[in-house]
Amino acid sequence: MDHPQEFLRAKENALQKYEGARHLLNVTYRTVNDANLLIGILNNMVSSMESSIEAILAYERVLKLVPAYGTNALSRLNTFSHHSLRRNNIPPEYVRILQDMKEVLELHKKSPSTFQRGNKLVICDQRYELKVLSMQDFQDYLGKTKQFLELMQKAVSRYGQDLDQHTNESI
Repeated sequence: MDHPQEFLRAKENALQKYEGARHLLNVTYRTVNDANLLIGILNNMVSSMESSIEAILAYERVLKLVPAYGTNALSRLNTFSHHSLRRNNIPPEYVRILQDMKEVLELHKKSPSTFQRGNKLVICDQRYELKVLSMQDFQDYLGKTKQFLELMQKAVSRYGQDLDQHTNESI
């Protein structure tokens, strides 16, 4: 992913996934009130954050600030954590939030039972221990996803300047 336009595609995908999650949570869910929709919303937020990471890494790869990295999400997350967090002043809490959301999705995938109780999503694991997520939890995840998008946009906002400087240094 050394082509300069790749990070722009990842950035656009991150923004689209966030907007989808925001609309589904704030408009569609309030209308249909279906717990299955909440998992889709969480999936969009995870995709948005992963695309943001991909955008930052692709941008930094063009500038040769990060080494080559694998194509799977775990490889990108590790490269991002080790090379990009500190450089871009991104608090590590966003990596933990992403991991939390992914754990909920994984739990849901393996869950024998998921149901809605009022405005809460209840996921049972194999031993029928419960994981309960409220609407406030989803709103909090959405807010953190938006903050992470803003950090990503700040990290890649110098695209033209950095690329011009990098090209001039290479010549």
